[in-house]
Amino acid sequence: MPEVYIDSLSIKNFGPYYGEHTFELGTEGYRRATLIGGKNGAGKTHLLRALYLATVGESGAIDLKKVESGSDATRFDLAESLNRRAKSEGEDSCSMTLQLSQRDETGSIGRTLTLVRQVRWRPNSPPVFSSKANLSGDSQWIEDEDKVQKLRDAFLPRHLTRFFFFDAERSQSIQLNEREITEGISRVLGLYSYSELEEDLRQLTANKIPKIYGSGSEAERRLNDITAEILRHKSNLKTLDLDESDQEQQLQDVKFELDEVEDQLKSIGAVDPESLTKATKQREEIKSTKDKLEANLGTAWESTLPISLLGGFRSELHEYLVKEERRRDFENRKASVEPKIPQVKRAVFENVPPNFLLDDSYRSFYEAQIDLALQSLFNPPPEGMSEKIFVVPERNELSIQVRSKLRTQATAIQGLANLCAELERKTSELRELDQTLKVLNSDSTAIALGNELRERRGSLLKHKEQIDEKISNIQAERVLINTKLHELHKEETNLSEQVQKVQKGRDLNSLAHRYRDAVSQIKSRAAISLREKIADIVGGLWLDITDRGLEYVGMEFDQHWNCFLKKSDGSRVSWESANTSAGQRQVRILAFTEALRRLGRFVTPLVVDTPLGRLDKEVRENVLERLYLSGHQSIILTTNAEIDPKSDLFDRIAPHLSRVYTLNPQGDPESNSYQVRVSNDYFKRVL
Repeated sequence: MPEVYIDSLSIKNFGPYYGEHTFELGTEGYRRATLIGGKNGAGKTHLLRALYLATVGESGAIDLKKVESGSDATRFDLAESLNRRAKSEGEDSCSMTLQLSQRDETGSIGRTLTLVRQVRWRPNSPPVFSSKANLSGDSQWIEDEDKVQKLRDAFLPRHLTRFFFFDAERSQSIQLNEREITEGISRVLGLYSYSELEEDLRQLTANKIPKIYGSGSEAERRLNDITAEILRHKSNLKTLDLDESDQEQQLQDVKFELDEVEDQLKSIGAVDPESLTKATKQREEIKSTKDKLEANLGTAWESTLPISLLGGFRSELHEYLVKEERRRDFENRKASVEPKIPQVKRAVFENVPPNFLLDDSYRSFYEAQIDLALQSLFNPPPEGMSEKIFVVPERNELSIQVRSKLRTQATAIQGLANLCAELERKTSELRELDQTLKVLNSDSTAIALGNELRERRGSLLKHKEQIDEKISNIQAERVLINTKLHELHKEETNLSEQVQKVQKGRDLNSLAHRYRDAVSQIKSRAAISLREKIADIVGGLWLDITDRGLEYVGMEFDQHWNCFLKKSDGSRVSWESANTSAGQRQVRILAFTEALRRLGRFVTPLVVDTPLGRLDKEVRENVLERLYLSGHQSIILTTNAEIDPKSDLFDRIAPHLSRVYTLNPQGDPESNSYQVRVSNDYFKRVL
């Protein structure tokens, strides 16, 4: 089994520890114990509390309250754990950092876990506890509380910490038959896993198996219905196959008859009315096209060809027409304005009131100005106009029409050739169609017989369409049935699995009941076996250390962990009726803890405060060597009265010690300046 070690503890502003203090607690070879000394009130109990809180977390505060059952003055109170000096300086939090490691049997470190617990105080509110953890090899800190606790449990579970981090003097009052102690013992020894398995199996048979597998009756009934429905659909498919086969045969018969009708039509050369109609329609289209071509060709002969023959004279004629249009515009303006000039002069200067009469000189001036203004409407004549009009003497509109004709492109001659070629083709096609129509309309007997055959062919085609539609409907219905069958088969498979699961569930339920009974028996037998082993270890240690071997030969526990001492004559004496001192009661609890450590599933370190309190001097050495120093790691918090630094006892245990510390209180315990200084010696005794 892997061994768990406490490598170091750092505490800051917790209890009497002002600032940060780090305790290196790791082992060195066969030196597997750390001895931390301090007088009463020096802070040993607070150090044990810090170790416990750093390991367990927030729930550890509840555990400490239950274990420390003294007065309110000595009982642990997390709300009062902030260092008074730090609080007076404005600090509002304390912290504990613990490093754990797991090692194999050879002592090689497998992995390490660092736990950081911080407590922050708030005005008028309970303190807030926060945690984070880091596993060796990981670059990120884990702050999720559940994950932190799971990591902690993988190294040092809470129930182990409650047994192996303890105050030896207080632990003598522990009653082993208390429920929490009994449950803790069960967890330490691994019996609790049997109880959990037994409870899981009970839940399995009561809830999970019926929920997962169901009762079965409904699934079985539905499966029978599905099977019947599948059979009905398969029967329908067979009927559809027969119908489709019959329709396919009818279709073949119709196609055969259609082929015969087509052969007869070809043999008599019967005219197809559709072909006749098509040819007639085609002739009309060609005739219409031919008429349009003839019209276009006539236009081409009348205008395009004559204009094209003019050649270069077209542009000269076009330019001269433009000059004529300018001349005509000038003469029109002059003819409309010039005759009216004398009339305008008379309207302006004659018959005016005396007051507005002008002198002759002024009148002559203004008459000349009016004459010039009106003459400017048509003078001077525009440049580039012809000297006379003789080509188109009437209106400019005619001149413009002539000019538009002159702009006809010379390439129209090529278009004229194309028109002639196209007209010739259409004339040829028209002659061929006229000949075809003449032939089609010549044999009236063939036409009558062809009409009869075509009527028969139409009836057969209609029948064929009806058969095709029926076949299509049959195929569509088959697709629907096959789709439904596919769904039914899937449901049938699922229901079959459910029915099988129900049967499996019935078998599994019976098996789970048997397993539960077996687990109960195994747990009972394992509990008896472990109680016997614990009784042997505890009894042997207690008798050797307390030197009561003459009175008793052994010890045993019942199922409720009530203790009995066995005498040589086979009789038993209950622990309560035996004459045991406080020291002997403490030895029994310490021996019980040692037995749990030896038999537990985890190899854990031992942390003990006041280890030798109430013990006689003659048994202290045995307790130290056989209980406290027998494990793979021990952290012992003691006073110099229990282990004198100058005594032979210290000299005998010194080879087992890897480190020593002394807690030195400074200042008035009731003042804000009170704190603890830590030195690397044991009451000035250096290893």
